[in-house]
Amino acid sequence: MTKEISRYTTVLKVKKHQEKVTQQQLKQIQEEHQQQQDRLDVLHNKRDDAVKGTHNFGRAKATDIQVQRAFLFKLSRQIYQQSAKVDEIREEEEIKRQELTRKAQSRQMVEKLDEKKKAEAARQADRVEQELIDDLAGRPSKVTEES
Repeated sequence: MTKEISRYTTVLKVKKHQEKVTQQQLKQIQEEHQQQQDRLDVLHNKRDDAVKGTHNFGRAKATDIQVQRAFLFKLSRQIYQQSAKVDEIREEEEIKRQELTRKAQSRQMVEKLDEKKKAEAARQADRVEQELIDDLAGRPSKVTEES
C-alpha cells in the first residue's frame, strides 16, 4: 500500500509541475497577445488620423494625394497582417487554455485517487490495529467470527 501511495504522490508532483509550466506558457501567450493587440490599436489610430488628415487637404496636389493614398494602403495592409497575427495568437491562447484545463482536471483526478488510497491505507491500519488489540484482550475478532 505504501508503494501505491508514494507512486500517486510522485505522479501528483509531476502533474502539478506540468500544470505550472502550462500556466506560465499561457501567461506568456497572453502577454504576447496584449502586445500585438496594442500594436494593432496603434495602427488603427494612425490610419484614423491619416484619414482625418485627408479631409483637410482642400485643394491638394496630385502627388500629395498619391502619397497619402499609398500611405493609407500601406497602413491597411499592416492592419490586415497585424489582425491575422492577433487572431493566430488568440487561437494559440485558447488552445493553451484548454490544455491547462485538461491538466488541472488530470491533477484533480490523481489527487482524488491519492486521497482514496490514503483513506484505504488508514482503514486497513485501523483494522490491523483493532485485530491486534482484540487478540491481546483475548476477544475473538470480527473477521474470525464471520468465518
